[in-house]
Amino acid sequence: MEISFREYIFFLSLKSSHSLLIDKTIIKESSFFVNRKQTEYLWFDTELKFFYSAYMKEKNEQRRQDILDATVQMINAEGLGGITMTKVAKKAAISQSNIYIYFENKEDLVKQAFLSRKQKMSDYLFAHFNAQASALDNLALFARALYQFAADNPEDADLIQQFQAAPIMATLDLSQDEAGMRFDDIVAALDKGIESGEIRSIDPRVILAMGTNTLLSYERMVRLHQVDPVTTPLSVVIEMILTGCAN
Repeated sequence: MEISFREYIFFLSLKSSHSLLIDKTIIKESSFFVNRKQTEYLWFDTELKFFYSAYMKEKNEQRRQDILDATVQMINAEGLGGITMTKVAKKAAISQSNIYIYFENKEDLVKQAFLSRKQKMSDYLFAHFNAQASALDNLALFARALYQFAADNPEDADLIQQFQAAPIMATLDLSQDEAGMRFDDIVAALDKGIESGEIRSIDPRVILAMGTNTLLSYERMVRLHQVDPVTTPLSVVIEMILTGCAN
């Protein structure tokens, strides 16, 4: 099936991954060419005697990441209530209209900022988790990895902690899986520990939620010099968590 170039451009304009801008200028002679470098399409309408120029704005993953980074920084600095598309665009150094190439609205932007950081943390913990001999050893390894993630990625850790406590979580149209922190490997290890009697009969999700909040809060207090890690080391905090879970 053959289609005209005009139909092709119209088809591309409907794709979610493109934004189409068209302008027209009267010219005297017909012409057509494609500038691949600038993703610019030019053609001449012989009937209307108009010269059309179509610019396809491709999604750029780095630009999307820049927008998310700016959003995370603003949420941590001003809170969720201070976020507007205009402010984010200014901080990311792009035009406000370009944000809508990547995100439908403010709610979608905020939601994707949270999900991207949650996924980053999940990937980190998965990469640093190796099954240990006992459930308590598994929990201790998880705790050390979580603390290290927060220390290496403080902005991400602060955002996750803020979202977990913020009422806006209920307004973001998040599924249960999206809203929760999924640590399948450690949950399975804790389940085995409960079955063997090593761990108290507590829902593993409760153990992980309380442990995660404790460790993220501890890392933040150390970072802000509110707690001395020499007199109150990480090992003591982890031991406190393990003692509360041990049978």
